[in-house]
Amino acid sequence: MKFITNRTIIIKSILAALLILCIKNFVFKNLSFYGQDFHDLIELSDITIIFTGAFFVFGLLLAATMSDFKESERIPGEVASNLEAIKDWIYLALRAPRTGTSDLCKEELNQPFLRDQLLLITDGIISWIYSKEKDSNVIFPLLRNSNEIAYYFAERGVDKEAIKGIQENTNAMRKQLTRAYSISRNNFIKPAYILLKSILFIVMSLLLITKFKSNPADYFVTAAVTFLFCYLYLLIRGLDDPFDVSNDEIDVDLKPIDRFRQRLGNDFLV
Repeated sequence: MKFITNRTIIIKSILAALLILCIKNFVFKNLSFYGQDFHDLIELSDITIIFTGAFFVFGLLLAATMSDFKESERIPGEVASNLEAIKDWIYLALRAPRTGTSDLCKEELNQPFLRDQLLLITDGIISWIYSKEKDSNVIFPLLRNSNEIAYYFAERGVDKEAIKGIQENTNAMRKQLTRAYSISRNNFIKPAYILLKSILFIVMSLLLITKFKSNPADYFVTAAVTFLFCYLYLLIRGLDDPFDVSNDEIDVDLKPIDRFRQRLGNDFLV
């Protein structure tokens, strides 16, 4: 099952190529237009310029989506690094001397509370990334829990460097998740998708009525061009939302955050 889910694009493209071949050979070869067979209406040499232009447009749009995807690949690692840094600042706060004379400054820091807070933040971020909606009303209030840790330390005279470090890493993480939210929610402009679909329809239509010199050339060129264009279209659609984890084949690698969560559960203030 995993073999299929990790290769959905290539399977869909192969099925599309086979479908076009079947339509051309079992439907269009039995139809005629004023005595001219439907599958021989156009010479291949007449439409090569269309294929060249179509590949050029697909290449431009693929490059545009790839730039966002490459940026998205860095976000999980950066978020995990900021969470790791917050964990280290908490360790510093537990070990560094404290200042202040209030009763709160004299009491022991609540380690179970700190552990629960960081686990809550981490689990919330992971759940948000794995969610389909990517609701901003969930993630941004969750990030404020990091500042709650900073406020907790400030009230108890904890080292100011630890408080500053937690706030700086929280702000950096907020920027990263805001970028992830923007990439996930703001899909490629709609007219671009209309253009892609139009090109795909035109190319498939031309292949159905194009004349080839031999049957092997007919089968190979029709299947190959159909496969390539369908693959490119599905690839662009997948790259447009790299945080869509329902698409196992084209999404960013979330292992850095998952691995951090495992380490956090095993060693943080246990």
